[in-house]
Amino acid sequence: ELTLTTDQGFALKASYYQSNQSSDRAVLLLHQCNYNRTMYNDIGQQLSDKGIHALSLDFRGFGESANDEFSAERLQALPREERRTAWQKMSKHWPSDVQLAYDHLKSKMSDKGIVGVVGASCGGSQAITLAENNPVNLIGFFSSGQRDENITRYKKILADKPTLIIASEQDRGTYESAQKLFTAATNMSSKFIAYKGTAHGYPLLDSDTQLASYMVSWLDSHL
Repeated sequence: ELTLTTDQGFALKASYYQSNQSSDRAVLLLHQCNYNRTMYNDIGQQLSDKGIHALSLDFRGFGESANDEFSAERLQALPREERRTAWQKMSKHWPSDVQLAYDHLKSKMSDKGIVGVVGASCGGSQAITLAENNPVNLIGFFSSGQRDENITRYKKILADKPTLIIASEQDRGTYESAQKLFTAATNMSSKFIAYKGTAHGYPLLDSDTQLASYMVSWLDSHL
């Protein structure tokens, strides 16, 4: 376990899976907004076994990165308008929080170090924002539906990067977004994995016990 402290003194909790060998490869793992960093425990460990540093971050307000001021769980009890305002106040910090996690991974490698990022659901948009401001060598969208404006951003900065896209066919807007992202992808190594049903994000790791190993293998091959 790791604590990353922001300039304002906020404590962000993360799980750091250190490579068991000297490595210039790393993956940042961003969870979905109805779970926390522990969804990546297996994937993080497998990445480290492959010689790849991995870091899974609890977003501010989630898991162990929650406090009296920022708590996604407590926010759910608020009336709609108050909830929306509180969510915006909380989520506006995520890009800088994710940047801090990215910087920590970079510090573990030489100047030649390369980083990939995987975003589940809401984590996908944070991955795009990170890639706009930093070198990112590949990206994964794990049940991560994106608005058209985000798909346009992807086309502009990431379409030529290896992209892993995972979605369930009946996961409505997420699946439609996945199709658009894959159509926009120009890298020949990009991959689209479609599942039957409605499962969104981490439940797919439970229903398909080979998915985590496949994701790790793909990341290892293209990073």
